[in-house]
Amino acid sequence: MNVNRQSVIGNKESVIGNRQSAMLAARSSWLIATALAIVLLGSCNKFLETKPVDSITPETYYKTEEDLNRALAAVYDRLGDRRVYGQALWGYLCFSDEFFIKGQPTGYMSNTLDASMLEINRSWQSIYAGIERANMLLDHMDGANVSDDLKKEIKGQALFLRGFYYFTLVDNWGAVPLKLTSTKSPTEPPLPRTSIADVYAQIIKDMKEAEGLVKDITSYGYNSRITKTVVQGILARVYLTMAGYPLYDETKYADAREYADRVIKSEKHALNADFKQIFINHAQDKYDIKECLWELEFYGNGLEVVKEAGFLGAWMGVYCPNIDTGFANDYIHATAKLYNAYEAGDARRDWTIAPYYFKPNVTGITNPPVTRTNWNTSQIYERSAGKWRREYETFKPKIADATPINFPLLRYSDVLLMFAEAENHINGPTPEAYEAVNQVRRRGFGKPVNTSDPVADLPAGLAQVDFLEALKKERFCELAYEGLRKHDLTRWGSYVSTMQLLVTDYQATMPSAMLQAAVGQASRVTDRSVLFPIPSSEIAVNPYLSQNPGW
Repeated sequence: MNVNRQSVIGNKESVIGNRQSAMLAARSSWLIATALAIVLLGSCNKFLETKPVDSITPETYYKTEEDLNRALAAVYDRLGDRRVYGQALWGYLCFSDEFFIKGQPTGYMSNTLDASMLEINRSWQSIYAGIERANMLLDHMDGANVSDDLKKEIKGQALFLRGFYYFTLVDNWGAVPLKLTSTKSPTEPPLPRTSIADVYAQIIKDMKEAEGLVKDITSYGYNSRITKTVVQGILARVYLTMAGYPLYDETKYADAREYADRVIKSEKHALNADFKQIFINHAQDKYDIKECLWELEFYGNGLEVVKEAGFLGAWMGVYCPNIDTGFANDYIHATAKLYNAYEAGDARRDWTIAPYYFKPNVTGITNPPVTRTNWNTSQIYERSAGKWRREYETFKPKIADATPINFPLLRYSDVLLMFAEAENHINGPTPEAYEAVNQVRRRGFGKPVNTSDPVADLPAGLAQVDFLEALKKERFCELAYEGLRKHDLTRWGSYVSTMQLLVTDYQATMPSAMLQAAVGQASRVTDRSVLFPIPSSEIAVNPYLSQNPGW
């Protein structure tokens, strides 16, 4: 039986206006905060009038549908910060065994971290800015002159986003200050760290409430908004994390299974029959709401008034020195471990790991300026991450470092694999667990996803522990470069040991010209690396904050 193709693939440009009129005010929370002190002098009746008659405050804002949409866009906005999911949390702040950064023996791209590092400080600050914006919206939106349905929808999205920001914090920093109301005065006292368990309890509370407030994805036709299945899928991820390190609350496997199953049984989603098309759609500004439940929205080339372009495909993409073809830096390279994890016949390998690069032509030849050149079979470490390929971009003109490519925060294949992992833990490798994994594998091998296949399907009769190992490898192959590998290794309790074994692998198999930088990046993962350091800038102003172990 043929897989259901994506039922809605729209064009981003066609919905830019009504998707988030807020895009024009994606930074609008700064306007509210700054405008607290602004008075338009021309409106004063007296030269020394002390009472503003034309100003913006939290009490005068949040009144109209436009106000709420702009404020909500400001909450979303911090997700795309370069130090959050605009780059860092799928790149240089999430080193794993799927990539190394070529030629970076020192600096922030070498996995050399400390508490004073600007990138760590900015990541923390940006996430808390998103939380503050969510709190401001939640504190003031009740007085808006809008319908109750709109209030519910916006409240649900704001609650979920607050929970997701806290999930990102607790996942990367452990216990963090938990702030659930907006700042009313600069003299408010700082907050101590809240326990990991209590932070997770609030995340669950926010997301569960959001589930009953947000709309179905079919109400939009695009996937950059929070919808019911997004909430359910991320709740499955949250519960799986709670079942592993550091809480090891195995009762949460049942919750993870339930919420992944809700997504599956909603019948709103299905696998795209063609693995590579998922990422071509990202490059071509097309939506696939069947496969991709939630995408982080980027748009344009960074030259517009509203700069909403990203780095995907340029900072992590197929090496190319030519702008018109699609410039990409020679940074993110595949590991041999990832390359060798793919089985014979698995078409995902040569899309995830590009088998070619773009070589400049000889002097004097300008048309074409580059030639697509294949790597030979021994040149594994020379290969770039290949999921997002700039030659497919349709937005013009292209520029060197900014792209319109969306980043997937939740795909349906991830939901299937989370379901299988939770089901296996609870009941062993049941037919339902097998089917969930095999659907993902069949698609990878180019087979119909709903039809058993002797080549693609896992061997029958696996023991529970062996099924789990097969599933871990499947997540490695399917979700590479999507910012989840470090998270997975950490919750499985194997991040440090995996990275130390990678050092040995590099020393045995990597060309000497690349060895120093790659070994340094991997060997810097020690016991302390499971959590980021608390930024020194925060410790300096908050006497209640203590540093994470080892930092």
